[in-house]
Amino acid sequence: MLEVRLLKTFLAVAAGCSFRKAAESLHLAPSTVTVQIKALEDELGAPVFDRVGRSVLLTELGQRLLHHARRMVDLEAETRGLLSRSGAGVGELSVRISESLGIHCLPSLLPRFRERFPEVRLSLSTVSRRDLAHDLRHGATDLALLVGEPFVSASLRVEVLGREKLAVIAPPGSRFAGRASVSPSDLAGSALFLTRYVWSARRLIEEALLEARVGLGGLVECSSVEIVKRCVMAGLGVSVVPAFSVRDEVERGGLVLLDWAGEPLTAKVVLTRHEDRWLSPAAGAFMEAAREFFAPLAVRNLPDAWD
Repeated sequence: MLEVRLLKTFLAVAAGCSFRKAAESLHLAPSTVTVQIKALEDELGAPVFDRVGRSVLLTELGQRLLHHARRMVDLEAETRGLLSRSGAGVGELSVRISESLGIHCLPSLLPRFRERFPEVRLSLSTVSRRDLAHDLRHGATDLALLVGEPFVSASLRVEVLGREKLAVIAPPGSRFAGRASVSPSDLAGSALFLTRYVWSARRLIEEALLEARVGLGGLVECSSVEIVKRCVMAGLGVSVVPAFSVRDEVERGGLVLLDWAGEPLTAKVVLTRHEDRWLSPAAGAFMEAAREFFAPLAVRNLPDAWD
């Protein structure tokens, strides 16, 4: 009988085509991952991965094993769930979450989850859209909670929990200080820093700038809100970000927060999971806690036309 522990490691390597990424996602040393895959291959009598240079590819046997490994891991998780429903619940739950969103919601969300499942081992990691759909399909990640436009991917269920307000930020010593809002024409000559969190609103921003015939002083795309905040605080330009992500900096006077004078800008809060995978009681509880936290965003000052 194949060990579920080895199958989980196999699925993690297959999800990212990388022993290193598997070690990070499983919180194991790379050498441990290598040993476990070797043990699995010894048990099967043939390799499940081809190592070609730095690339890791599934062999024919590995391809055949993939579907059965998922089923066995899901069955093991389902069995644990059934056995633990009468008690406090044990097991593991892996969640990918946008960093700034986690800072915003987890202090309130986690106590609700922990009240029901205090013994579940919860693994939280920051979101990277790269390989996210792949990881959800392969079970390396159970849930994803992020800010941004929902992505379409086969076999994934995407639930929009609400919308967060987007606002313009500028350094306190800039020409925008003391103002309540800015119009597209006000941004003429300013460098604009954007992150993936505002991609859903990027079309509105660009259309407004084009209509106002505004020329920017440059456009910088970043993967991190923290980088954007540092650049804006240093006086390098302005940005459009989720208002919750700069609350502390605004309160301390490090940034100025301004409303967008054009059509209101928002970004969606999205909860994603694999639609066919068994949903553990712990995963269901985390999802319910997230829905409760973001419920006010679904109805707060949002025109019906935005739905």
